[in-house]
Amino acid sequence: MTKTLLLGAALAAVLSASPALAANSAFGCNHLEDNPTLPSVEGKDGFFFRIFADLRMQHPFTEDTTIQMGQLAEALKAHGTTMLYVPIPTKSVTLPTFLPDEAKLFGFDENVATAVYEDQVKRLNEKGVIAVDLLSALRTTDASNPPFFRSDFHWTSKGAETAAQLIGGMIKQLPGYADVKPVTYETKATGAELAVSSMRRALQEFCVLSLPPVISTAYQTVEVASADASLDIFGDSGAADPGATNDEIALVGTSFSDALVPNFSGFLAQYSSLPVANMAITGGNQFGAITSYLTSREFQARRPKFLVWENPIYNNLAQFGTGSMTELIAAARSDCKPVGTAPVVDASKGLYEADLTGTAITPNQVLLADAGDNGSRDAVLDFQSIDGRTFTREVHRGDRFRGTGRFFIPLESLDSLELSKVSIKFDRLSEKTAAISLCNT
Repeated sequence: MTKTLLLGAALAAVLSASPALAANSAFGCNHLEDNPTLPSVEGKDGFFFRIFADLRMQHPFTEDTTIQMGQLAEALKAHGTTMLYVPIPTKSVTLPTFLPDEAKLFGFDENVATAVYEDQVKRLNEKGVIAVDLLSALRTTDASNPPFFRSDFHWTSKGAETAAQLIGGMIKQLPGYADVKPVTYETKATGAELAVSSMRRALQEFCVLSLPPVISTAYQTVEVASADASLDIFGDSGAADPGATNDEIALVGTSFSDALVPNFSGFLAQYSSLPVANMAITGGNQFGAITSYLTSREFQARRPKFLVWENPIYNNLAQFGTGSMTELIAAARSDCKPVGTAPVVDASKGLYEADLTGTAITPNQVLLADAGDNGSRDAVLDFQSIDGRTFTREVHRGDRFRGTGRFFIPLESLDSLELSKVSIKFDRLSEKTAAISLCNT
């Protein structure tokens, strides 16, 4: 008997031993909802949905968040950068006809999910934020070329192109676009490509038959009439005057933007007719990429004409309180002045100390602790008041952040104190360029 026949007989035996399993799953899946790594459900036509992300409808978006997003957009605009915020809708609300009946048992309601998404976009627009509504463009009942993979939560090349076409069209309608010099790009298919999927791998352990592969048409975007354009259109395009605004798009976000196969950054360049500097970080969640970018020296020296911030709707911007958004606003405003006298710097210990006697801290100010070393990821600050009390603040950039050596630390509760000094312990420090400043938000 051949190996193929033996394998077929083994699969038949498993399925016949579990008649309910064979009847309810096209892939012999069982207890997907109990998957400790990624609780999921199997939908129709081979589509799988995560319970805690795709079927979730409650996506907190506080009033403080909308206010801070408006402040961030305003701070960026004051220096010549227009921000577009792109909340990616969930797979379930874009492909509702492929959900299983048991999705309702987990509380999913298409009407409520749609209303939650549209409400977030509306509230942001009311605060002056250009929030892109992708829901109508991505929603479909056509399974032949879906915007999301069947066995993964990311978008396909079709989904990425659809989103980029909408965003690019919006950018071309913005007032600032009249001042740019458009560039022509061409996108060509390079063949089907298989993507690595942690979701599919996690699900496959609970299924007998092989799940739909995470495969999509791959594309390459190049500048027309430039043989070497594919090497640099998504990176540094040359030197610029400090503080200048460049005719380009900076793209920050998650694996939706960082993944190569969907070619989102390439499509965005094509449909906006502008070069795209892709700063997205896989696994960076809501703040990894944008914090790494806005706190960098490169951003301060060379701001983009447009900033596209992609973020799945289930990544809560208020998850860590208001501090993360405050840091972005301070970095975008860059309204900072050096403070502290008689600094003592010891690079061997990563220690920076400065006298703050007589330094007045006003409400809503932020301290910029600059290690002077782009590789620095950690800073622990001890503030001492004149009456001898010590107040500690800490910032730790995880592995999913790019090191910039610049930390904008909110000073809530310290503005009412008379401070005598600050001691900062950096993981890396440059004696020549380390400094501290007070920034207004």
